[in-house]
Amino acid sequence: MDVKQQLIEQAMRLMQDPRVMKALQNPKVMQGLMNAFQLKAQIQQNLETNIQRLAKGLNLATAAEVRELRKTIDRLERELDGQRNGKPAEP
Repeated sequence: MDVKQQLIEQAMRLMQDPRVMKALQNPKVMQGLMNAFQLKAQIQQNLETNIQRLAKGLNLATAAEVRELRKTIDRLERELDGQRNGKPAEP
């Protein structure tokens, strides 16, 4: 069993604990959890933005740019195969 699965099982056990359920009914606790999730998302967004700036400054391709290039190559290969076989290209 991997670590992720163990963490999920522990979280499920915690959620069944009456003390945890009572704490989650508290609006302040829920607001704190929501703030924590929003903070995590903001940190992740800032990190991704900084990585993109650094990659651009160093003239490196980002993972998103590589994915886009792969999609373009796949599309062009389909079009080329379609032309070789005399069939119209599929989108």
